[in-house]
Amino acid sequence: MLAFAIAGNAMFGQAPRPGIAEAGPEAAPDTLSGEALPEEGARTIQLKYDPVVEAVQRELITTGYYKGPVDGVNGRKTRQAIAAYQQAVGLPPDGKATSDLAEHIRFTRQVAEASLFTGSIAAAPDAEIRAAIRRVQAGLADLGYSPGEINGELTRQTRNAIMAFQQARNMPETGEIDNALVAELDRATAQSEPASP
Repeated sequence: MLAFAIAGNAMFGQAPRPGIAEAGPEAAPDTLSGEALPEEGARTIQLKYDPVVEAVQRELITTGYYKGPVDGVNGRKTRQAIAAYQQAVGLPPDGKATSDLAEHIRFTRQVAEASLFTGSIAAAPDAEIRAAIRRVQAGLADLGYSPGEINGELTRQTRNAIMAFQQARNMPETGEIDNALVAELDRATAQSEPASP
């Protein structure tokens, strides 16, 4: 008798506990998935792929300005990297990805790579490059970054010194010589010189 009373109470006499939905076709999907339905008026974020953004991200990664995923999504990190690059090269820092910007980054990088790794030192352009490297090496040495021998050659030790300087100045760590590096070196050496009496 007691067993029938307990079974009857368990089946018919108790109210449903919170969190357990009553049986019904409309309740089943939410309770099974454990996901809450979005509230009325809630915003949905959609990520949009853009091939131009992907091209800019690829180019920015090669320059060291961008370290995020190459996914073609124009997120906050991508916009910040674009603005940083634009500011470094003297463009208006609007943070917008365009095909012209991707081409600008690609062209600038290719010119820098070609000019730094020419074989002959007799030609005037190469002599100017060696002079620029010597100037950077001298500036790094004055600031205590140990670029190695000041010889106008972009050695591994010079690249390491450039990256250490770039890291200390919150710049992209590329190890390359460009206008942004030279300008920042000039600022740093000017700040380190004692004021004349």
